Amino acid sequence: MYSAHSTSTPTAPLQLLDTPPPVPTTQHRKGRKRAVIALGSLVGVAILVTSAVFTDFANLNLGASGIGTDGFNFQVVGTDPVTGAIIPDTWQEANTPGGAPIAIAGANSIFPGGPSISVDIPIRNDSTNINSAVTLGLIQLADTPTDVTSANYLASLRFQVTQPATSLNGSPIDSGVQSFSNFRTPLTLNRLGAGEESSVRVTITLLTQADSGSTHTDNSLNGLRAFLQANFNATSIT
Repeated sequence: MYSAHSTSTPTAPLQLLDTPPPVPTTQHRKGRKRAVIALGSLVGVAILVTSAVFTDFANLNLGASGIGTDGFNFQVVGTDPVTGAIIPDTWQEANTPGGAPIAIAGANSIFPGGPSISVDIPIRNDSTNINSAVTLGLIQLADTPTDVTSANYLASLRFQVTQPATSLNGSPIDSGVQSFSNFRTPLTLNRLGAGEESSVRVTITLLTQADSGSTHTDNSLNGLRAFLQANFNATSIT
């Protein structure tokens, strides 16, 4: 038997060709090259700028001898601790509540209407660099079994404080005659420069009954006393 066979030509499978990247033109290649060169130039400039830095410094120590004073200090004349006699050209702190005694000539013989008594108290600002403001007040010492202040006697006392001019105040100080109660408010004295000395005079008078206007008699003050303290206060100022 005879069979007829049909023949056909096989079809080749389709192939997708990869599209090659476009070849840069000569103009593009030159532009990229210039950009790379320019970037490299900028990087080089940045490196030069950041590496070419000069340094220097200056230090100052505050205060030629640090910050702080050599010490602020106020002193009064030195006195004998028992008799209270002034010891010339000596100084003491006397910075305790009990204070230090200072003798006053005639203090144990004052009487109503008699002469006044006085004492000159040297003071000084014992500070190297700081000026001082100074005040003076009078306070009554606390009574003890042997030392009792008579209210009548104290009311009959009068006080006057004087001080010459100083380098910081050109006029002398004169409180005028005042009662003890007026000195409970401290009197402002003349200021003292660093290292400056001055002197304060305290004058005391015992008035008669007629002068004081009191109700007690002069004779009733016989044998009575007053125990007082001169209270100097110093404050640093510019």
